[in-house]
Amino acid sequence: MSWVPIAIVTAVGFASSNSYAKALSGRAHVYVVTWAMLTLSIPWSAILLARQGLPPVGDEFLKAALISVAVNMVGTTLSVKALSLSPLSLTIPFLAFTPLFMIVPSWFVLREAPDALGLTGIVLIVAGGYSMHLDKIRGGLLAPIKAIASEKGSMIMLLVAAIWSISAVYDKVATVASSPYYYTTFFSAAFGVLYAPFMIYGARKRPVAARDVPRLFLLGLLFAVMVLSQFTAIEMTVASYVIAIKRAGMVLSVVFGYVFFKERHLRARLTGAVLMTAGVFVLSLHNGA
Repeated sequence: MSWVPIAIVTAVGFASSNSYAKALSGRAHVYVVTWAMLTLSIPWSAILLARQGLPPVGDEFLKAALISVAVNMVGTTLSVKALSLSPLSLTIPFLAFTPLFMIVPSWFVLREAPDALGLTGIVLIVAGGYSMHLDKIRGGLLAPIKAIASEKGSMIMLLVAAIWSISAVYDKVATVASSPYYYTTFFSAAFGVLYAPFMIYGARKRPVAARDVPRLFLLGLLFAVMVLSQFTAIEMTVASYVIAIKRAGMVLSVVFGYVFFKERHLRARLTGAVLMTAGVFVLSLHNGA
């Protein structure tokens, strides 16, 4: 169980990096924030890689890593966009649907139906999403569902959850075929190069103030903490277990939204985040069985 503390660090890094990305999205273009979050994590992972040394790299590494980079160019951009549009407490928790989306294809492709444990996880996640808008319940039983559909950030983050359900598979392959530090460094460098045209466009459209440059580097550090701890833990155990604990950072994100961004309806959104986190834990047990 030595992976558990590392996974908890992942959860804290997850909540902190997303909260800070939301704050910076009000100061810089979404493309600049997206590029900085991943690319400026390179110094930290490179230092650890230098200490560890270059690992043997498997044949499947390059393909898996490049697929993940391509998928994340879309997914990470959309996640930062969602954060810029809607409250933290109404965006981050919807990433709980990632493991749910990983189950759905098996229903149609492999004709595998979830067992009682899987159904329990699904119900908890859906109930959590519904609970996010319990303050709207006076408008009828369907009002919370309509509120989700009308919240742009929530809908975008649902799309991100589906996208990241794809990249998570390739992250596991690339990490096992190399090492967490090597993969993180390669991933961030490849992302930085391929995403550079978008970053340049964003910087020209909305120039970055000199005082915000250190803040962008801090964002890179927070992201590095999350990713390095995540991949290290994944190397030690079943990926779904690590992602389950990482998503527990959703609860912390709701608290951050209340404390730092003065977001309202804490009780309803905290209840929803707890239910969704519980659903992710249950699904992790289902997937890891």
